[in-house]
Amino acid sequence: MIKRHGIVAAVERIVTNRADSSGFNALARMHLLDLAFEAVVLRHPENFSEAAVRLSRERLDASGVSAPPNVS
Repeated sequence: MIKRHGIVAAVERIVTNRADSSGFNALARMHLLDLAFEAVVLRHPENFSEAAVRLSRERLDASGVSAPPNVS
């Protein structure tokens, strides 16, 4: 997907998918959600759509992970 769409568009597609990705679930099991694409989106919201930012925040909040401190 990255080769076809580029990294930003691929991340956008992944985080706006309603289902959690296998990577998200694996990172959650290892308590490493700060490495998830959703966390990257919240650290760099200027590069992503409002929907991607909102859904990333919702998914991390639902998992009990707070947004990075530099994100309002």
